Amino acid sequence: MSSSHPFADSPEFLRLIRGEDETDLTRLALEIARDAYPSLVVSAYLKRIDILANRVRERCPEGAKPRHILGQINWVLFVEEKYHGNADDYYDARNSYLNQVIDRKTGLPISLSALYLAVADRIGLTMSGVNLPSHFVIRTGKGDGTIFVDPFHAGAIMNSRGCEKLVMEVTGQPGLSLPESSLASCSTRTIVQRMLRNLKAAYLRDQDFRAAVPVLRRLVALAKDDPDERRDLGVSCLHAGHAGESLSHLSAYLDARPKAKDADDVAALIRVARREVSVWN
Repeated sequence: MSSSHPFADSPEFLRLIRGEDETDLTRLALEIARDAYPSLVVSAYLKRIDILANRVRERCPEGAKPRHILGQINWVLFVEEKYHGNADDYYDARNSYLNQVIDRKTGLPISLSALYLAVADRIGLTMSGVNLPSHFVIRTGKGDGTIFVDPFHAGAIMNSRGCEKLVMEVTGQPGLSLPESSLASCSTRTIVQRMLRNLKAAYLRDQDFRAAVPVLRRLVALAKDDPDERRDLGVSCLHAGHAGESLSHLSAYLDARPKAKDADDVAALIRVARREVSVWN
């Protein structure tokens, strides 16, 4: 692995963008967190997850049914450790970083799901993410035996109809009917992109462009053909003092969408970026 690669210190993310199988979501989430917390020691957090999983394993006899295992995970995480969804400060960026979720015992649906998946994986229970509209849950089993779990709400166990009711509550859309595809297992790439977009939204809402740049760099790496992500990275780079990088991304956006509604605004930002680059050359 070349040290010049922009993600040389993020091996799981490299595997993801290369399309390799079996990417470790837990390690990947901690690599993303290290962008904001450079002193983060990945192995230390993996050990803390191992300890949680060991406590669950001790209470699950060999051959235990999934519902028993889920009950023990829920007891350890939500009763003993008091993990909970952060409904009071939902848009705090810390809710999206796995290290902060573990430290603060609170987070978003998707970050709490990542922790739950990590524990389940260590005790041999196969689970996967479910990318619901406006919410995120996890699932285990197949067909009529499928069980859905909502880590944001203390590990609430649901069926498919329960998922529909949950989305109706979150979105305020009564009578909603979810297609089967919305209840299917989603890929690690989908989970990571949703995590990153949550962070992007939090940082851009606060106009924290310096913090947004590494998040957007990862999003662009995962969606190289998305002009909007490149535009947003270009704008953030310009505000964060990376005029040269900004110029590259903003120009790529205009090349892809020369007649975009914001084309004149982006062209003006390109002129600003060029002036700033010229000052340093």
